[in-house]
Amino acid sequence: VACLVILVSMAQYPVFFDAVIMIVLLDYGYQRQQYKKVLATVGRNKKSLARELVSSITARQCDTLTDIGIAKAAIESLWLKFLYLFCGVIFYYVVFGPIGALVYRLMLLTSWQWHYRDPKMALFAKPIKKIVSVLVLPPALLGALITLTSSRPIRGLKAVKRCSAKDITSLLLATLGGIHNIKLGGPAIYANRKIRYPRVGGEHEVKFSSMVYVKRTITSAMIGVTAIATLLLIVIGM
Repeated sequence: VACLVILVSMAQYPVFFDAVIMIVLLDYGYQRQQYKKVLATVGRNKKSLARELVSSITARQCDTLTDIGIAKAAIESLWLKFLYLFCGVIFYYVVFGPIGALVYRLMLLTSWQWHYRDPKMALFAKPIKKIVSVLVLPPALLGALITLTSSRPIRGLKAVKRCSAKDITSLLLATLGGIHNIKLGGPAIYANRKIRYPRVGGEHEVKFSSMVYVKRTITSAMIGVTAIATLLLIVIGM
């Protein structure tokens, strides 16, 4: 980060390099591509391959997941990565510039790479996890609000209201689950330990079609977030 600050400050056209940094940081194409592959393999009923693919985008153990579990894990991962990675980078770029967005993304990826639920990583991961849990709040809430506004706000808000858990992850999952009237959350296994998260969201179980609809919703939300951020940057630059 320090080297990058020096290089950008020496550049004749720093705006160009700011834009390049922004484009690089915004990319979470790997996660979206893996989601598409999971969608395709679930559609062809290739359960073993689908488990392997979904394990690359989530920290939970996936070797015993059912078809519904695979679809839920993929949906939850794509939704949270959209809020934390995409919305988070845009938010901190607008507020603190490219270097602020870079620091945020590095901290976020560090907390994911060395997951706090892994006993071998706990002492290292918990401090960064606490910092990141605060940093993700503003962009995640703004991203969820924009998604609600562009889809089914009443249904999503009702799901949030009846959500039994009040932690940020459960509320965000409840929002998406309410929009599509599907159940998200529930028990998950990390490092051979089952964590019993509450079930949140709608009334119906996740289906193959749910994965398709969720992908469309998140794509629309990405467009909305990008448009709003662009307008804000134009206003700030005037």
